[in-house]
Amino acid sequence: MNKKVIIAANNMIFTSKIMSILDGMDAEGIKAIRSDEIFVKAQEIIPDLIIIDLNLNGIEAPSLINKLRSYGATRGIPIVCYSPHLLKDQMQAARTAGATEVFPNSKMTSRMNSILGKYITN
Repeated sequence: MNKKVIIAANNMIFTSKIMSILDGMDAEGIKAIRSDEIFVKAQEIIPDLIIIDLNLNGIEAPSLINKLRSYGATRGIPIVCYSPHLLKDQMQAARTAGATEVFPNSKMTSRMNSILGKYITN
């Protein structure tokens, strides 16, 4: 396992699905749910991808994304975010902050294999 993905999500079903897909791709999923933890782990391991649930309690995702984009070591890490489709302002704020891609939950769920594969299997 040489590919690594930081997963910032609280939903256990969603996280389990991501972990299962990553396992099939021979990649490691690393959970982190606090902004400082996500940032420190990103600097330490330089993951191939960071996945952020924009609805995760306790984080201000746009600020975290800006911070990740402002440091050389983490600037180029792809960041994929997802959120309930009703939270369009939240999704736009993540895009503006520098998220690589932002999906409504329904698309993230239905396209999870291809989304993860895009960053892990290349």
